[in-house]
Amino acid sequence: MAHVRTLASDAYEGRRTGEAGNIKAAHYIEGRFEAYGLEKIKGSYRQPFQFYSRLLKKPFDAVNIWGMVEGTRYPDSFLILTAHYDHMGNRKGEIYNGADDNASGVGALLELARYFAKAPTDYSLIFVAFDAEEIGLKGAQYFTEEPPIPLTAITCNINMDMVGRNAQSEIYICGTKHYPQLLPALQPLAAGQTEGLRVSFGHDSPDPRPIDDWTQASDHGYFHKAGIPFLYFGVEDHEDYHKPTDDADRIMPRFYHQVCELVRQAVLRLQLEY
Repeated sequence: MAHVRTLASDAYEGRRTGEAGNIKAAHYIEGRFEAYGLEKIKGSYRQPFQFYSRLLKKPFDAVNIWGMVEGTRYPDSFLILTAHYDHMGNRKGEIYNGADDNASGVGALLELARYFAKAPTDYSLIFVAFDAEEIGLKGAQYFTEEPPIPLTAITCNINMDMVGRNAQSEIYICGTKHYPQLLPALQPLAAGQTEGLRVSFGHDSPDPRPIDDWTQASDHGYFHKAGIPFLYFGVEDHEDYHKPTDDADRIMPRFYHQVCELVRQAVLRLQLEY
């Protein structure tokens, strides 16, 4: 919650790609990775890139923030944990703080990085905070086009986007319809739901209507395009989605903590499966 309150505060101005608040958020995440002892990748915590938005008709400078925890037995095989840190910025004097979208995912990413830096797993873990998700998943696109490791070395992408609140305490895990081999590792977690958390599978098919398919809804979409298995943890849209009312005081701390623990357990169970 401390990460969410920081990143979703007015001081970060909605974290829009290329703007001062976004640059400030990148520095914050980089500082946390360094403090937690993550290894730099290619000598840096930063993967800068540029792109041109045809929709907005302007070029952008952007940066992904990444760090690594080397595996103890299979250091050349990787799970990639991701969350985007950009949001929608200041629009007509209103700051879109993006607490759930996606300061919540970044907060989870940071605490998982802190945990696994002290408790390495068999497989290597790369943690990536993507930029420019809101402008077309550009950070994930660049990462998969210019990966720091061979794409064939990636066993799975675990993406977190909007994991901080749901009125029914329901979190979805999307991706097992495309990659059913991941389901056995996750079913025990869903069956062992505690303290009211509802774990559901789905939103990875155009049925009953295309809008229900989240396969390309966030950064995991580019991993899927590259043939890399993915799991997307997220909630269904709520009334504050992409509105200036998506503030930190609307995050549900208990639910948020449960989801973070669910992702931690998923990482551990995937290690066993692979």
